[in-house]
Amino acid sequence: MRRWFRGTLLACIALVLAGIVFVPACTASSASKQEKHARKMEKQLGKFSPGSYLEFSFRDGTEATGNLNSLSANSFTFTNTDSNAKETHKYGELSSVKKGKTYIGEGSVRHRRFIFF
Repeated sequence: MRRWFRGTLLACIALVLAGIVFVPACTASSASKQEKHARKMEKQLGKFSPGSYLEFSFRDGTEATGNLNSLSANSFTFTNTDSNAKETHKYGELSSVKKGKTYIGEGSVRHRRFIFF
């Protein structure tokens, strides 16, 4: 009975030690995924010139539209069209970005008319 208990105890200790060793390795890979995503967003924002009207989607589920101001090594700045305030965000906070359609008012959008002969 004592041998069985000792073997079970050693197996439990081995499992706990293995969990302590392998858990930090798993979190390191997710951190590298976040860094990779941040580099991807930085590259994607680099394609747009300052002053471009863009639609931003963030990882926390919020969305914003605005004009791109500047890009730095770790963050970007844009002017929010809703509040007319400059906002600075890190590239990792960004989920997606796409070029927005500027809408000034009635008659600003060009309509296509089809002519049938």
